[in-house]
Amino acid sequence: MMIHKTTKTILLTIIILFSLFFSAAAQFTRFGGGLGFSTEIETEEHKTGNPGINARGVIELGDKLWLIPGVTFYMPGKRQSSTTMFGTLDVDLNYKLATEKTILFYALAGADISYLRSKFDSGETPSKLIPGLNIGTGIEMIVEKDVNAFAQIKGVINAYKPYIAINIGVHYYISSRRYKSW
Repeated sequence: MMIHKTTKTILLTIIILFSLFFSAAAQFTRFGGGLGFSTEIETEEHKTGNPGINARGVIELGDKLWLIPGVTFYMPGKRQSSTTMFGTLDVDLNYKLATEKTILFYALAGADISYLRSKFDSGETPSKLIPGLNIGTGIEMIVEKDVNAFAQIKGVINAYKPYIAINIGVHYYISSRRYKSW
């Protein structure tokens, strides 16, 4: 139990310090969402792995860095005697690796908090908040004047059960795009 409290405290401290450090140069430029998919988490208590819905924002910290907070809710996982609720809260730092006219390739790393709760015919298990770390890659493509499409894959490493998450969707610019290409 002490490990989880220490991990939560460290992750929260990193997020707060990071936010304070970049707040002066940061600009909230776009928001969006789409579909989320994850590999299955299956234990005696929980069964997940269904598609979900993702919502996220993009905060530009500079020409090569973006901070992307996001939340994903997955469809309940079902067994004969139980239903599992699964969701994630992520804060990822994206770094631009390369561009080609309207396509951007990036690497990402960040923090994750996964939520698990199962309801059995005989009762409910306690809810679990599981802190973890993300690492992955993605691509973003300019589609229209103020619309980008994105696809990303990341591994989520945590003390409970590591899994892979894939997100696809669109971003909408709040005000007009600064550039017609990356």
